[in-house]
Amino acid sequence: MRTICIEALRVHASVGILEHELRSRQQLLITIELQQPNAPMLPAGDDVHHVLDYRQLREIAKAESEGEHVNMLETLAGRIATRLLALPTVGRVRVRVVKPNIFPDCDGVAVEVTSPPPAPPAPPAPQESS
Repeated sequence: MRTICIEALRVHASVGILEHELRSRQQLLITIELQQPNAPMLPAGDDVHHVLDYRQLREIAKAESEGEHVNMLETLAGRIATRLLALPTVGRVRVRVVKPNIFPDCDGVAVEVTSPPPAPPAPPAPQESS
């Protein structure tokens, strides 16, 4: 198994339900943890073609967050997670979106979504006897 993480990707998004949030973009921090259950510990070659390219993960998060307005952090996190799960070899994802400095007495508010674990393989079909 291999796990890939992107920590605190800084983006500017149109997110929220308050008047000032509807008028201007605000900084968010996005963390992605992605598991590849069947990936070998050592890639077949020391080449990007043998691994999942981190740039693709970053671009998915940026495209979703810098696109159209969303009201809820939950919606944004879920959209990012859904797109990441569609990538080949990905078995599970965790996406955390932080809206920093939303309240004066805390560092930020975060929403985290985690995909369910992949379904176990189906048992082999019973063999017919002759």
